[in-house]
Amino acid sequence: ELEAELLCAKLEVQMACANASGFQASKFAAVLDAALSFRARCAGLGEQLEAVVNSARLGLRRLGERPDVRPESDQVGMARRWRMEFEATSDVIEGMLRALRHPEAATSVPASSLEQALDHCWRFLLELVGVLERVRDSASHESVAADADTLRDALEDVLSKLLECKLTVQDNAARCLAQDVQLAVASLSAAQVGQTSAWEFFSANAIDLADVVPTKFAEEMLPHPAAFGPAAHMEGDPIGGEFPPVLRILSYNIFLRSPAPQFTHNTDDDRKDERLCRFVEHLARYDLICLQEAFGAFSQRRDWLVSVAKRFGLHDSHRSSTNVRPRFIIDGGLLILSRLPIVFKASMTFEQGIHLDRLSAKGALYVKIQCGPSGPFLHVCTTHLQSTYSKDSLEQSRSVRHKQLMSLIAFLREQTDDATDGSSSAGPRRQWPLLLCGTLNFNGRRGPMDGTHSAEYQSVMQRLREQLGEVRDMLYDVCGSHPVTYADTRLTAGGEEHPVERVLTNSEVYESETLKRQCLDYMFFFPHCHLEAMPDPVVPATCQVEKFAVDRAKDVGAPVTQLSDHYGVEASLAIIDSPAYAARQNPEQRARGPSDPEKWSALVSRTRAEAEPSGTSDTERPGEDLQSEACDGSGTRADLA
Repeated sequence: ELEAELLCAKLEVQMACANASGFQASKFAAVLDAALSFRARCAGLGEQLEAVVNSARLGLRRLGERPDVRPESDQVGMARRWRMEFEATSDVIEGMLRALRHPEAATSVPASSLEQALDHCWRFLLELVGVLERVRDSASHESVAADADTLRDALEDVLSKLLECKLTVQDNAARCLAQDVQLAVASLSAAQVGQTSAWEFFSANAIDLADVVPTKFAEEMLPHPAAFGPAAHMEGDPIGGEFPPVLRILSYNIFLRSPAPQFTHNTDDDRKDERLCRFVEHLARYDLICLQEAFGAFSQRRDWLVSVAKRFGLHDSHRSSTNVRPRFIIDGGLLILSRLPIVFKASMTFEQGIHLDRLSAKGALYVKIQCGPSGPFLHVCTTHLQSTYSKDSLEQSRSVRHKQLMSLIAFLREQTDDATDGSSSAGPRRQWPLLLCGTLNFNGRRGPMDGTHSAEYQSVMQRLREQLGEVRDMLYDVCGSHPVTYADTRLTAGGEEHPVERVLTNSEVYESETLKRQCLDYMFFFPHCHLEAMPDPVVPATCQVEKFAVDRAKDVGAPVTQLSDHYGVEASLAIIDSPAYAARQNPEQRARGPSDPEKWSALVSRTRAEAEPSGTSDTERPGEDLQSEACDGSGTRADLA
């Protein structure tokens, strides 16, 4: 009623102004008085509600002695958190030990369950190592500090046993062998004794765990030397040098498309600048970053990102070439940023795709990074395969992706060939591990609500295993299913399915059961080959989805809810240093193509003169589509030709 009266008064004032006539001021004043009275009533109601809330809080404080009902302080909550962590770890160990006592435990206990229990114990004991170090540093009595130091050393020994047991479980599962029950029981029992000893130490010395803030595991405790056992110190290797013991990796489709007409964007300019400025705040968290859809054509954003990354210590980089016309309009949009030295780099370009992908020079970037003063090395490749734009083009897109995958496999077999003896073998001759990541654009999920293997995923994994050797899907191994990385949805309280992100993702995707809730981004790890009598140089540790969500409660006014239409995949790899690598001569990357520079130049010139731009394949243009570079120790590029 008040709103109607205000609108009528407003119209009378407007008509009076238009007709240059007067209006009844008393009537207008009465309406304003009614509005003020209504506001006063609302203020009074607000005070009454605040009184009700305060009364409810006071009543809750007076409720009995139930600790779950009384509001607790931060200190009490922190103490409860630690107690619950001890109890949870104890329950996990006891449950798995009961399962391992079964006569058929070697074959009946799932490897994933055993690995999950080992991971839980490993993470908690590693966190206890950090707590004991804080107790030791702040202890007022030397005896307490000495006991904390002794207990910490014991826990570090248990950590190495847990990691060794985990690797054994993974190896037996890959070879379809029975699990070593005795080793698993011994490792879990040692972890149980360690955590019990830690609890007794805290209780006996009245250590107040309420003052110990939990660590951010991935950022603080994972790089701890105890996480993967003590590394042998080598001469000439300065402690705390440029080679970290844990390599933190990110693969992310950042959705930085090239400038284009307005109708091609989902929302304005896709908020590229706002998203990019927020993304650079995460650069310091990683040692190796592989980006997709970071296009450099017609824009300086990618160059700006590379320059900013150098300030965070990511000095070495490799990017898709923008010199792709007239075959394509824009580059492949790939970018690799590395904190570790890149000793070799190469790139390749696929044949033209379909739909909008035919405009982009999609392909792959390859780098070989040095992870220690004298090794080990790691092959890294990132790629972006053909996208599926609609349900009708699904089969055609699969056919294009199959051709691209075969080209990628041939490219990787050539680039990762570490053999220097000139021997010929049908199998892979790779000596160092390989990490393949990126947006492969085949959906690993069987359905929107089914995270099991799809038919295309199984076909891709079979071809990778046949051509490149043993392969591990790091994200699937940790999650136990294929998580959603694109077009995610959420269920409301009423059971309705709503999109998680609406600004960057095309709304039509959520209307299709085929295109929504897909797993399109992967991180595949291929272990080393032909390194007998040497330890595993690189060991996968963790892998998870990083959503890069924007907290609008802290980032007030943010135009997006997440930094891309895809989720990122982040992982950590443990670098196992060994004196055996010092004895090995640093491998030299073999030059690709003719060894004589004059013959190479003549071949490139003749091929370019004879080939037509519209009908030239990748193998017919080696000077442009298959590019390789070697880098010296300081990171300078040297053309192999």
